[in-house]
Amino acid sequence: MRPALLHHKLGVGVLALAGALTSAAAQGAGEPIAPGDRPVVVLESYVGQRPANADAILAPLLDDLERRGFAARPASVLERVGGRAPRPGVLDPDTTAAAITQPAESGYEAYTRGRFAQAEAALKLAIERIHRNPALLVLDTNNLDATFKILVALALSQARRGDAAGSVATMIELIRTFRSQPITRADYGPDAEQLYRAVLRQLQTMGRGQLSIRAANDQAVIFVDGQIRGLGKASLADLIPGVYRVFVQVPATAGRQYEVEVAAGRHTALQVDWELDSALWLTDRWIGFVFATEAERTRQAGFAGALARRWGAERLAVVAMVQRQGRPALLVRLYDATGRVVRGAAVALDGADEPRLRAAARFLADGIAGDGVRVVPDGGGELDGGAGARLVPRLLVGAGAAALVTGGVLYAIDQDAGAMAPARNTAPAGIAVGAVGLAAIGVGLWLWGSRGGGSSPLVAIGSSGGFIGWGGAL
Repeated sequence: MRPALLHHKLGVGVLALAGALTSAAAQGAGEPIAPGDRPVVVLESYVGQRPANADAILAPLLDDLERRGFAARPASVLERVGGRAPRPGVLDPDTTAAAITQPAESGYEAYTRGRFAQAEAALKLAIERIHRNPALLVLDTNNLDATFKILVALALSQARRGDAAGSVATMIELIRTFRSQPITRADYGPDAEQLYRAVLRQLQTMGRGQLSIRAANDQAVIFVDGQIRGLGKASLADLIPGVYRVFVQVPATAGRQYEVEVAAGRHTALQVDWELDSALWLTDRWIGFVFATEAERTRQAGFAGALARRWGAERLAVVAMVQRQGRPALLVRLYDATGRVVRGAAVALDGADEPRLRAAARFLADGIAGDGVRVVPDGGGELDGGAGARLVPRLLVGAGAAALVTGGVLYAIDQDAGAMAPARNTAPAGIAVGAVGLAAIGVGLWLWGSRGGGSSPLVAIGSSGGFIGWGGAL
């Protein structure tokens, strides 16, 4: 292609893309879709690692929910919640930094040899992997140089193949990412310099935006388009309109990445709720919560309500794999935007699950409990984790018993002053410690008994002793 003709086509592409950007910005200012018109998002929930057989177990439930209009599969959820949803810093778990840079090198070599179609395919793949896996790349600044080189070669390959709009879009991404690093004729040749200058002139006529990022964690390192911008918070001004890729890295975690669109003349803010976002996993394979312990999973209701509000939804559903009386079960809940359980039910998992799981999907949709679906009050919090759900009462009973023994010892060693030994006035302390122990035991037994119903503790504490009993059946 002759340089003059190439320059003309690139100019047309710049103008066309500028018009498209202006139109998109105007449309973005419209009224949001009413929450009632949006599908209910379905999240999974686990304590510890997601089981390897979860896909097979949950398939009937998730498929039926999709059929009923829920967003239950990853593609539906990601389409529903948009780019701002927090995603792990590595979306391709089997890849490495070397696996990402290898196609970049082969793509650049293909470009230098004039094989532009091959170069474009390889370089697009490299950029996609860079965007999907920032955690593998941000700590090595050499990767920024590689990204710059990839974008230059990709833009020129697209131009050589007659894709002026694609070439301009790639060059805009390069300029937006590397604002202070121009393309020079000496490094990349006259075509690259001409393309860079043509796009830059057009961008100089457009407005600018601002972006602020705040993470609720003082250790959070904030990267924007692969470049470190702050610790805990960051603020950027004079930004070219477009999508910016934010990566938040907290030590010993996978980090979370976000796509944030910045518009001209506007200040865009990204508030990162790290406790919530780090428990939420949005991957290509599955989407849901992962908690370290059953105690942490008690925060699920609050997280569900917060996500419903964040995503502009009236309700959000969670399906949790739990242990009930030592056996696997599934707990399904529908939450409103305050975190209140609208309805909940449990189904046993014993290998012949499909009819019950499809009945559970119907229950989430319309509240009708079919065969094998047991409605549980308030979503059935007592089913979460089996023995884990009884941890608090057990701790209270154990701590109360220890305090009761300690109080008894203190009371027993009390003695008045004598000829051979000083006085030990430990009886009051023994009575006080024993009283606390009795109270802890009483509360623990009440919490334990409340899961079975029909029983209650009887506790009486006096100035020199106490009594504990039980009314009903343990």
